[in-house]
Amino acid sequence: MSEDRAPDIEFRASVRARRLRFHAEPRVEIDATRSGSRRTNLPDEVEAHVTYSDVQVDEAILSWLEEPDERS
Repeated sequence: MSEDRAPDIEFRASVRARRLRFHAEPRVEIDATRSGSRRTNLPDEVEAHVTYSDVQVDEAILSWLEEPDERS
C-alpha cells in the first residue's frame, strides 16, 4: 500500500435526512485503508431514542491495492 499515489479505489457517499432516530446505539467498525466522514447536525456518537433533525453525512473511503505477487 502506498499513500504517495492516488487511491486505486475511492468510494464517496452523501446522505441527508429531515429526521433521523436510532432505536439503539449502533456499533460501527470500518476496516479500510483510510476513511473519514463529515456530519451536519449529527454527533459522532448518537444516542438511542433521540431524534436528530436536518442531518447530513458525507463519507469517503479510500483504498490502495498492492501489486500482485510475481511467484508462480
